[in-house]
Amino acid sequence: MSSSKLSRDLRLLLVFSALRNVTDLFLGTFLISFIMRLSPNEILSVSMYKLFEYAATSAGFFMFAHWCKRYNKVSVFALNQVPKIALLLAIILLGDDVAKYVIPLGVLYGIGAAMYHLPMNLMVGEKSTRETVGLYMGAKTATNYAVKVVVPVVLGFFIDTGSYTSVAYVLLGLSVLELFLMAFLSPSRHRTRRPLDFGGFFRCMMRFSVVRTLFAMEIMRGFGMGLLTSVITMYTVFMFKTDLNLGIFTTLFSVFSILTSWLLGRFGRPRYYVYIILVAMFISALGISLFVWRTTPITFLGYNLVYATAIVALDQLCSVNTFKLSNSKCITANHKIEYFVFRDFALFIGRWIGYTGLMYIGVFGGYAWLRWYLVVITLSIILAGGFTMQMLPYFKKGK
Repeated sequence: MSSSKLSRDLRLLLVFSALRNVTDLFLGTFLISFIMRLSPNEILSVSMYKLFEYAATSAGFFMFAHWCKRYNKVSVFALNQVPKIALLLAIILLGDDVAKYVIPLGVLYGIGAAMYHLPMNLMVGEKSTRETVGLYMGAKTATNYAVKVVVPVVLGFFIDTGSYTSVAYVLLGLSVLELFLMAFLSPSRHRTRRPLDFGGFFRCMMRFSVVRTLFAMEIMRGFGMGLLTSVITMYTVFMFKTDLNLGIFTTLFSVFSILTSWLLGRFGRPRYYVYIILVAMFISALGISLFVWRTTPITFLGYNLVYATAIVALDQLCSVNTFKLSNSKCITANHKIEYFVFRDFALFIGRWIGYTGLMYIGVFGGYAWLRWYLVVITLSIILAGGFTMQMLPYFKKGK
């Protein structure tokens, strides 16, 4: 995926997205594996970590929205390194006691995520056009999955041969690199000094049905995509045991995700989106049906392939619609920040419901119930694809 048509700032944002993906692999995928090895009830511990992470992220969106509206977004963006560095230091100091502190660790990660994603989303919306947003999202997805081709095996190898906490030092070095690169971003200040106006945005949302459809899509997407990575990680560790295997399988299926993202960005014209969504929905339903019918390592790897292709395509089209709508006539310049805050709140509703259910499974069920919960997760992603399809006629009208 070429990014030659993207501005310098958008190319820099692609770099930050890739570096963030390294952090998310370490503090998401591999930290989940680490917690599972240390906790007597891994499903419950992972659920609590992720639930408090997302709760802190949603609260952080509201907390930092005022800063993003009144001040330079790049400054807020740079500050996301502070909670991330604090979290990495906590992991180094706690060592094998990490599983006892999943709640404060999740809160730290969530606050850092809010300080990253809110200004990032706003800067992408401001620095891209309706013509370049699809190119950017394709390049972002392909770049992030390219990171997943190399990094998981490297992380898995060094964690298996060394320790999880020793790898945290490398992430501290990457944080310093990110701070250095942020100095090259152009300032990004909002054009107005008006305070946040959530009431005005709510009236805007009630006026345009497409905005309400987007929030329904994001609730389903928050439930599905918010849970799916964690559940797949837990199943991989449960079935294949080592962090090296986790890294190998993450890398393998990232190759398919890169190919899917590249093909979608290169050949996926808007007039084909309906057909792409329908095919992806069918493949997703087929993949989960086979896994439930015969739960084996082979059918689980088959579901991973479905995740890396069909589900990645659905999620990418959801993201394209999100940014297209932020640049449409129904979202005024004065309400862009409110739009992304409300959008994150919708994601949080889905994630909160999802991880509350996962906690219940951790207490009363186990892996026998988890596969049926994976059915519910997949259905929510299919519903998100259906809502995405409902939004497409709005963009065809050129609004």
